[in-house]
Amino acid sequence: MARKHTKVSRRMLFTWLMLGGFILLLAPQNLTGKLQLGFVHVFRWPLSIGGDFALTANTNQTLEDVVPRREYDKLQNHCDNLEELLRAQREKFERLYGLYNTYKWEGVNYIVADVITANRARGELTVAYGKGTGMVKGQYVLGDNSIIGTISDFSAGTAHVKLFTDPTCRMPASVGGVERLMQGNGDNSAKILQLDKAHKVKIGDKVFASNNQAKFLDAPMIVGTVAQVKTSRESPLLVDVTVKPVCDFEKLENVAIIIMNPRK
Repeated sequence: MARKHTKVSRRMLFTWLMLGGFILLLAPQNLTGKLQLGFVHVFRWPLSIGGDFALTANTNQTLEDVVPRREYDKLQNHCDNLEELLRAQREKFERLYGLYNTYKWEGVNYIVADVITANRARGELTVAYGKGTGMVKGQYVLGDNSIIGTISDFSAGTAHVKLFTDPTCRMPASVGGVERLMQGNGDNSAKILQLDKAHKVKIGDKVFASNNQAKFLDAPMIVGTVAQVKTSRESPLLVDVTVKPVCDFEKLENVAIIIMNPRK
């Protein structure tokens, strides 16, 4: 016996599909979510093949058609180097701007130099600087916004800084409002000899580098603090003062060389 085929018209099929769509639209969200999960579970294999194919095509286009991976890495490294250089230059500019922004340093130039070696035992730093004019021996050198010494020698691109703690260094200094000559001790300290006790200098007082005959410094700048006050051997009315630097020389990464009255 032949089976009877039921013919469904297109209009009826459209009506059923529309009705099913409205039912899904009005159905609770948890029910439609389960239907979606069920669909993904049934058709996960063909869906994964399609996703892998699309990802592979996109990756190949990115790494091969656009730019080779090795060239991309070289360009990225170049960008990283430029960003680091910009960061370092910005830090140097901010340090210099802090100095230029002080009224007493108007008209003064600075040469920023990177510390190559620091030998506290010898009382010397070796620094490297870029382009700079007006460098002469005896110029004051700043480290961490404090005077650390003077230029003792220089050549094209490098210079030696004699720290004020070096026994051969003699620097005009003031403490308690009194100006004296400060001499290095050679043990990361300096001394100011034969101060009158009437000045009442005490431990912790600030010591400032002051101007000298060569006019390398226009205004006093801190150089250290008083670490010891001891009665002088010359007279019980006098004291010898030991000065400790306020800057850790061995931790310095760069310094600024003060150029007074630069040539225009």
